[in-house]
Amino acid sequence: MGKVPSHVAPWLREDPQRCLLVRDLGENMEAMARRCAELFVRQNGYTDVPATEDSTRWVLERGEAGSWARVLAARGGMLEREATAVQCSMRQCLVSFRVRRASLRCAYRNVSMTQVFTQIRLEAGGVQDIRCDERQA
Repeated sequence: MGKVPSHVAPWLREDPQRCLLVRDLGENMEAMARRCAELFVRQNGYTDVPATEDSTRWVLERGEAGSWARVLAARGGMLEREATAVQCSMRQCLVSFRVRRASLRCAYRNVSMTQVFTQIRLEAGGVQDIRCDERQA
């Protein structure tokens, strides 16, 4: 998965929507976007792993309000840890994660970011795979 370097410039760390992972120059843009998005959803408490204790990495979604404890509790276990798809263009990358709720087994949420792995956020709403039920049968 990769680790965030322990000594990152303070001005970089101040932006919770910037990926702080060191890029392996042998990997393509999609691989880096996947690693950044997987770290983002983990740090922000969307997976079955608790959110990072470093609150400077937490990002509110549109419409979220209240205490961080309440926000993080509502997110807990929402998404799978690993991305299911990645697509990058010249301007942005979208990384899809399967929603873990049983009633939404064919639903996905997208994490978006710029082509330089900044402005990372979980997009509002979700994506439903309408042919998923046919494949599950």
